[in-house]
Amino acid sequence: MAESDRQAFLRRRRTGIGGSDVGPILNVDRYRDALDVYLDKVQPQDDEPTPAMLRGTYLEPVVTQMYKDYTGRRLKPGKFRKHLKHPFLVGHPDRIIVADSPPPFTGPMSGAGVLEAKTANRYVFDRMKAEGLPQSYVLQLQHYMGVCGVTWGAFAVLCPDPWQFATFELEFDERLFEQVVPVLEDFWNTNVLAKEPPSPPAVDWSDAPKVGGDEVVVDVGADDKVLSEWIGLLEYFREARQMKKAGAAAEDYAKDMLKNLLRESYGDGEGQPHYGVFEGPKERVYFRSQAGRKTLDKRSLIAMEPIDPIRMASLLAEAGLELEVIETLFEAAKLDISKFEKEGAPFETLRIYDTQEED
Repeated sequence: MAESDRQAFLRRRRTGIGGSDVGPILNVDRYRDALDVYLDKVQPQDDEPTPAMLRGTYLEPVVTQMYKDYTGRRLKPGKFRKHLKHPFLVGHPDRIIVADSPPPFTGPMSGAGVLEAKTANRYVFDRMKAEGLPQSYVLQLQHYMGVCGVTWGAFAVLCPDPWQFATFELEFDERLFEQVVPVLEDFWNTNVLAKEPPSPPAVDWSDAPKVGGDEVVVDVGADDKVLSEWIGLLEYFREARQMKKAGAAAEDYAKDMLKNLLRESYGDGEGQPHYGVFEGPKERVYFRSQAGRKTLDKRSLIAMEPIDPIRMASLLAEAGLELEVIETLFEAAKLDISKFEKEGAPFETLRIYDTQEED
């Protein structure tokens, strides 16, 4: 996109609420909130596009071509639109899916639709495949469908590394759209047009360490240079933290799928798995059943009001009992700790070890 086209696109976006604004306004976006949207409309900054934005821009033609190749549908360029009844709702979908594209489709997805092309890193892509589209993406697509007056839409998502592609298709949910419109209208009239910034989302400081003693809270916003680098590094941190969470979720999903494969392939046919060691070309997998973990039932133990043995021995000695008698009494009254042990349910473990070094 040429710089002049990009500036014109940004100016049009600021004439109303676009699809990517809906998630932040409803506070379901991971990276932006309503205050960010407000500032973008009222106090726009000519920020340079981020690497992720550039990646999406340059790969958009590739993603849309892959969608055409995978589905056989025809596409045409998307255009800037305004909702006929609610002109403050605007949208510029990446592509319009041509109605009755071959091969023949039936039902709600036989008519025209909207297509959004996205790129995602491997962790986010795996999470979308496992859990579906993020809420902000769903709301963005529903917004475009409502603005453009179509009955369905799709996301085409490319993970550049390791070059994987997926599509997600959604039908228009008119009820959801109509529920969201009053919230967006209130934001547009009360905040944007009135130039009244929305309240920032509440911050939960409950897990943060207390500030006390000689510690001083330094406001990094007082230094523009520091603030600029601060924002960039913290955005990188949030993305890395999200990637870590997504990576853990993707790993759990892969393990669950591997367990299902082993159950179906080597089980007894009635749902009972065959535990053991399984080896493939590059990995060895240990799939085992473990006994439940034993823990101490502290509540029951405290309810017994156990006696301090050292204190009791001292009192008995002061009362004149011989040491031998005291030892005999203690042996007879010894508390059986095993009665206070709880054992959890058995559980499965699956561990994967590389048997061949990676290239």
